Amino acid sequence: MVGTHAVFSHNWVRTAALLTACLPLQNLFAQGICLAVDPLLPAPNTQSTADGTALSDEIEILFGQMAVSGVESAEFSENVEISYQDRRFTTERAFYDRTENTFEFDGRVTYTDSELRVFSEDAYFDSDNGEVSFGESGFEMPSRPARGSASAIEISDLTDSVALRNVRFTTCPMQQEAWLLMADDVEFDIEAGVGTARGMKLRFRGMPLIYAPYFTFPLNDDRKSGFLVPSFSERDRTGLYVAVPYYFNLAPNYDLLLEPRLLSKRGVQLSSRFRYLMPRSEGQFDFEALPQDSDADRRRSYVNLQHKTAFGENWELVAGMQEVSDDAYFEDLGNSLSITSQTHLNRFLDLGYFAPNWSLLTRLQNYQTIDSFIAAEDRPYERVPQVVFDGAWNKRLVSFTANTELVNFDRNVGTTGWRFDSTQELSVEFARAGMYLTPAVAWRQTNYWVDEDQSGVTISDKRYSRGLPITSLDTGLVLERSTRSKNKSIQTLEPRLLYVNVPFEDQAMLPVFDTIMPDFNLIQLFRKYQFVGPDRISDTDQLSLGITTRLIDAATGQEKLIATVGQTRYLSPPRVSLPDTMPNESSASDYVAEVSVNMRQSWNFDVGYQWNSETDLTARAETRFEYRPKGDRLFGLGYRFRRDSLEQGDISLVWPVADKWRLIGRYSYSLLEKEPLEQFLGWEYDACCWRLRVVGRQYVSRRTGETDSAISVQLELKGLSNGSTSPEELLDRGILGYRRMPGTINQ
Repeated sequence: MVGTHAVFSHNWVRTAALLTACLPLQNLFAQGICLAVDPLLPAPNTQSTADGTALSDEIEILFGQMAVSGVESAEFSENVEISYQDRRFTTERAFYDRTENTFEFDGRVTYTDSELRVFSEDAYFDSDNGEVSFGESGFEMPSRPARGSASAIEISDLTDSVALRNVRFTTCPMQQEAWLLMADDVEFDIEAGVGTARGMKLRFRGMPLIYAPYFTFPLNDDRKSGFLVPSFSERDRTGLYVAVPYYFNLAPNYDLLLEPRLLSKRGVQLSSRFRYLMPRSEGQFDFEALPQDSDADRRRSYVNLQHKTAFGENWELVAGMQEVSDDAYFEDLGNSLSITSQTHLNRFLDLGYFAPNWSLLTRLQNYQTIDSFIAAEDRPYERVPQVVFDGAWNKRLVSFTANTELVNFDRNVGTTGWRFDSTQELSVEFARAGMYLTPAVAWRQTNYWVDEDQSGVTISDKRYSRGLPITSLDTGLVLERSTRSKNKSIQTLEPRLLYVNVPFEDQAMLPVFDTIMPDFNLIQLFRKYQFVGPDRISDTDQLSLGITTRLIDAATGQEKLIATVGQTRYLSPPRVSLPDTMPNESSASDYVAEVSVNMRQSWNFDVGYQWNSETDLTARAETRFEYRPKGDRLFGLGYRFRRDSLEQGDISLVWPVADKWRLIGRYSYSLLEKEPLEQFLGWEYDACCWRLRVVGRQYVSRRTGETDSAISVQLELKGLSNGSTSPEELLDRGILGYRRMPGTINQ
């Protein structure tokens, strides 16, 4: 038979009627292999692919020549193509054995399925069991992409796996084999998406890198167990630092990351992170242990637990706990300024109930203070317990809000005891398109039951109370117009005015548990209270004025520009103050302003400014410029100033400097102390199948101003390991105000 096309089931057809139809072929096909499916036999089995496409057990053969030898076998030649389910063989010659229902291939064979492509000189296909065997072969995995060779390959339908012997494997293209994995045996579990290698040797640029008797690696982008990118560094405080993380994909809803670390100056440290996600719960548990710090001569550890559980429709339990073995843990073992500068670790347990109009929260909270320079009387109180009720009800124009807190403050030194604080407010909102007017009246009641420490003597059950009426009027407009620019835009003008009146009451005898004077900004500009916390309620007769303008793209709704400026005028000077501070005697607050410019997607510019009109001096300033022309590059400038306490500047850069090379850098400098705070500079080489990053870093690691230096090296072999830290993450951790969006003043 020359140049034909055959489709048949796994069964030879024997019925007389079909044999008659095949008589013209009998000279080549003794007794006839019918080139059709016998209608009297059961229909071929079918399976489906992941996308639902039906796969039949029929075998389809295209060939140039076919010869029959008796009734047991047939030979196909000249451009033979055999298709079965989602598999396809192309070869020069194929032999079919009817007795075993198998095919043998001679000459160059190419095999293709949805996951794998194999090139070989001989192959064997058992169509009953769905098994394919190859001799000396090359293979490709186009979806990764990856390629390699093996002395033998076996593909099994039953286990959905591929077994290989004497394997060479890489994700690098031909002629650019930067890394190579060699193994005695490798198994690809297609369904699980995991490769397992035994007797594994890993070479990079021809040099031996790793040997492991057992090793697993991913076959796709799904989460799976395996090694992540190891990191190597040299630090002043730890010496040589080697971390080899291993990820355990324990189940779809929980996993574990273990990271053994070698610190040459201190010992072996183990870090772990366990994450879980249940139908109503989620959380994370971090644990670090250094059994014996050879430099500090003690055991050191860190624990962090974060948990959240929802009960039914309304109840929620949230817990957080952090603890370190000693005050210097982060200073000695941390690797950035943001970590080493921590002073307190928060521990809390919250039980909350949330209804449509109200909520109830019960909290237990304390802190571990890890800054030994903070005096005992300045450390935060424990809240054991704290109960908070918040409610809001609206009826047409009228709104009623209730905020109540009962808390017991405890500490080893100073005044301790209970505080009850409750605010009930009634407001009426008159709103029309582009305007609103909201008058409100409130009563704030605060009571104390405390034990006072006076000159070392504790006076028990002291009682204080304070009740104050608060009246306010909040009003604003939203005006807009279309601009005449070529790119159609909408400009808004949004003035806002807030009047607040609180009468004076002497509060000098009241204790101060958790009340502070916050920084003045746009949020504080339109708050009714000067202090944060109920221990002091400042008397005031004030008028806050502000105006915002926006430039909005009419087509996309993107805010290209937001600018706000405002000030508070005091009609009478406040008289209430915190202990050891003087009342504010100014007739007006500082001017505050914020501007955010986003004219183009590639860059943005933010400025925050606070100016004292009486002294004609800048009180605070913050500015940031970011330029991102493409996803792989960033240039940023930042500046922060606070009079008499802080003046810092920083520059950050992630930028390609040549093909495959990127420069990664950041420099943060204190203009007040005239010394660097944190700086790092690194090079990243990103090739087709591997990535190398070398970063040198110096940062302030102690509260005394001492610095630590580190040089780290990170090598990522694409397709074999993942989980490296991107340059953008390094910048995010260190830059204050990074990607900050300014606030606005209208409701």
